[in-house]
Amino acid sequence: MAGKNLERAPEKRVEQRNIDVHARAVAAVVAREVPAEILAPDFRMENRVTAVTDYTYHGADGWREWMSDLFEMFAGAARYRVEEEIAAGEDFVAATFCVEGIGVRSRMPLSFRWAGVTWFRDGKVTLAVGYPTREEALRAVGLEEPAESHPTRPDRRIRQVRRIP
Repeated sequence: MAGKNLERAPEKRVEQRNIDVHARAVAAVVAREVPAEILAPDFRMENRVTAVTDYTYHGADGWREWMSDLFEMFAGAARYRVEEEIAAGEDFVAATFCVEGIGVRSRMPLSFRWAGVTWFRDGKVTLAVGYPTREEALRAVGLEEPAESHPTRPDRRIRQVRRIP
């Protein structure tokens, strides 16, 4: 039993590192910063939420452009947050997100919710993809619902992470 726990320890460390890097990425968006130190040289971000926002952003400049596109619809400060980290594995974190505020044109409450998967390599973010639903995000990593092991690769551990209060 002890050998089995030791065997999983490196995977757990990589998974936790991904969760920590993901948290740093979220904190950067909240602060409206570009976290260049955690972006891989080939980093890209893809929006697959709607046909209107179907676009790919590249590198640190792409991160900046994505934030501008996201927050330009809001008057004043909009609140960006992770609602739930739904799954994590050796190379990804899947989560649901929300941005809320007052619409710049309507002056009415406005909110967007989506799911996303962030992929990692060597402690850096390589790809972030936004999906309209959590089900699509989970399918992108080979899951229907969070599980203890990947359905097609039993060697690939995946676990539900946590609901954000």
